[in-house]
Amino acid sequence: AEAGADDKTMDSMLATAADTHNTLSAFVNLMKLEVFVLFQEWEEAIDVVQKAGNVRLLLPSSFNSVRYTFLEALTYLKAAQSSASGSKKKQMEKCGQKTIQIIRGWVKNGNVNVVHYLYILDAELAVLNGKNKKAKESFNAAITTSSRNGFLHDRALAHELASAYFKAQGDDYWGNYHIECSKRCYQEWGCNKKVELLM
Repeated sequence: AEAGADDKTMDSMLATAADTHNTLSAFVNLMKLEVFVLFQEWEEAIDVVQKAGNVRLLLPSSFNSVRYTFLEALTYLKAAQSSASGSKKKQMEKCGQKTIQIIRGWVKNGNVNVVHYLYILDAELAVLNGKNKKAKESFNAAITTSSRNGFLHDRALAHELASAYFKAQGDDYWGNYHIECSKRCYQEWGCNKKVELLM
């Protein structure tokens, strides 16, 4: 019973922190977004993005700001993909494109640590627009780049997103291949709960 009370207290503190607009709220929103993306809870993720506003201005380190920017763009693209409304789809895509431009600028300025982000986003943008060849090429580039640069968790995410894409295309062979690769990456990363969910 005491653990439940502690959880409620922590939830209340996090909710209060997330509702204020300061560094702590920005960090809480980043962590919430990270978890929602990890577990592919896109409705919750877009809710965080829309309520949080531009947290990049409040995050104290460039890593946190960069990570939030990537997760924000990915969330907008996934929201556009799942939108039944044409106007909402266009709005989400426009927001995603605007955020992707920030990352493109970082890549253009030589930031090699975000190249794999751009490939993942290019793949999801291609999925959104029905550009199958571009989607496949971008997923492959995202996986290769994240692997080469040591971003194991992002390689796992790229494999997982690629799996969903291939399965939606009716290609179970590549869909299953990518989900198995994703599980191995998540396992190596130590995220056993995610591996269990992918079983």
